[in-house]
Amino acid sequence: MLSLPKASAYGHHDNLIGRAHDAAADVHQSTGAALAVSLLVAGAAVFLAATTWRAVAGTNRRSATPPLIGLQILGLTVAFIALAYQVRAGAWVTTADPVVLGWFADHRSEWVTGPAIAITDAGGPVGTVLIAVVLGALLSRRARSLVPGLILIGTVGAAALASTVTKSIVGRSRPPIVSQVLLETDHSFPSGHATGAMVLFTMVAVILGHGSPAARRGLLLTGAFTVTVVVAVTRLYLGEHWLTDVIGGILLGGLAALIGSALYGIWTRRASDRVHSASLVDPPHAVDPTGATTTGRAA
Repeated sequence: MLSLPKASAYGHHDNLIGRAHDAAADVHQSTGAALAVSLLVAGAAVFLAATTWRAVAGTNRRSATPPLIGLQILGLTVAFIALAYQVRAGAWVTTADPVVLGWFADHRSEWVTGPAIAITDAGGPVGTVLIAVVLGALLSRRARSLVPGLILIGTVGAAALASTVTKSIVGRSRPPIVSQVLLETDHSFPSGHATGAMVLFTMVAVILGHGSPAARRGLLLTGAFTVTVVVAVTRLYLGEHWLTDVIGGILLGGLAALIGSALYGIWTRRASDRVHSASLVDPPHAVDPTGATTTGRAA
């Protein structure tokens, strides 16, 4: 009776075990990727629902605003973490990245490249910090308080730190050097430019639009998002980032802006309450019908 040699039998057995491990790993990765996609969609849905609810309810309803802001923050957090997992695992969400990169590389022209480089240079980490300091000083002077400027600068700085930490955790490589106009070799996800632009200009829009009609606030936020998209597109055009990098940067910047705007809202409410309390304790002087000046209390 013919039998396999022992070494061959063991090798066949080891091969089966190896295939089983590979199959289990593929199933585990597929399951994780599917779960991440579900969380990404769910997070985006929660954020959009809470944003719509806030827009319909109006910002004057203080009791409803904090829970809705909490839902917005939760939705963006879940969406960002799920996207980061997808990028790290190389799941199907990233399949459009090479296509988009190739499209921009094929449609470059000299008259666009120059302005794109100028925009991306101004929107870099140093440029974003300088702009935040200048705008923070102007906003503080406008409000006659250091708090708005400190909130703006602190929020931008925190977003930059979060972007740097996430880059190290995800560890994604930049697009191929041959595709880059400006050579960059650090980690790619998320885009620091998109993160910085989103948090900076959104925070400025929130501070400038506080207490204004809804139409003006919407116009300011639309302008902030438009500038962010322009900065993000320059990163794609120059071949410095993948599509999911800039999407991740926008999500992270939006998350930081939500937290910063919540802090700004808390400060403005407390400042308003202090002014209201002071007016009750010492109301403004008034003139009675006889012409005598009173302080509003019984004479």
